[in-house]
Amino acid sequence: LPSAFNVLLLLFCIMYIFAALGVQIFGGLITRNPEDPMAYLVLNTDFSDNDYWANNFNDMMSAMNVLFNLIVINNWTECADGFEATMETRWTRLYFLGFHVLGVILVNNLVVAFIINSFINEWDVFNEETGREMVEGEAFIEDRTAVFDASQVTGTKTDVTGRYIAKIGSRSM
Repeated sequence: LPSAFNVLLLLFCIMYIFAALGVQIFGGLITRNPEDPMAYLVLNTDFSDNDYWANNFNDMMSAMNVLFNLIVINNWTECADGFEATMETRWTRLYFLGFHVLGVILVNNLVVAFIINSFINEWDVFNEETGREMVEGEAFIEDRTAVFDASQVTGTKTDVTGRYIAKIGSRSM
């Protein structure tokens, strides 16, 4: 987690900037108030059919909620439909596409890469601490026991399948 802190901070900053921009552009457009004519523009869209009314940019917390839903790729096109209907222009898709490219494809993939890298590093540390080592990708050796896959031994393909244990010991005479 400490190694991913800077990438998570970058993700938060991008989300904050897009949330502030979204509040300025889309704030107050999604409403269920029957006296507001904007409420009728959203009806009969995928946005209203799926009851995404809480996904709005009416305040910063709601905006961050929308962007979190977009980060986990939760029907982002249907969410964009509601804002496209209220703005009555297809240019609103640029906002959602821009966040998808910056937030999801670039930064979120960096976060996942840091998590995977950290897992691999911890796995290596665990194997060093427990005395396990990998020998040519074929066997785990721990103390005096080797566990290996018998389908391929020293590069030779065999008809034997399954995992086997070879115990290394001293002969007593």
